[in-house]
Amino acid sequence: MEEELDSEPVPSHLNTINSSGLFHIVSTDKMSVQYVGCQQHGHDVGAVQADCPAPTRRIVYYFEMMVKNAGQKGQIAIGFTTQQFKMRRQPGWEANSCGYHGDDGYLYRGQGKGESFGPTFTSGDTIGAGINYASREFFFTV
Repeated sequence: MEEELDSEPVPSHLNTINSSGLFHIVSTDKMSVQYVGCQQHGHDVGAVQADCPAPTRRIVYYFEMMVKNAGQKGQIAIGFTTQQFKMRRQPGWEANSCGYHGDDGYLYRGQGKGESFGPTFTSGDTIGAGINYASREFFFTV
């Protein structure tokens, strides 16, 4: 079993090629990006995915992000999407995606209508997202 885990790719950096394109600054290690859009409408989103899908041959997968600057509207989200996800949308707003949103503390699961979930988050906060494959649940930490 340990050999199988070692052979499964694990995300190591951001895939800045397949992103919404609304980033001006990408760090050289591809571990951080800066959104430069205007947030004029719901499709003005800076979305980025990891370099490979979350590994599935384990009980739990978890990652974190640190919000350096949430911007004026604080519309930051973290979550899980498919590789076919529309990169001009927030995670959770599209089918087969789940996202925890910082501006309202809502959890969105495959549609534009969310449900009250947890505290809001903003600049300076570290947010985590995970999948518990044993219970088949997403979880988030603030």
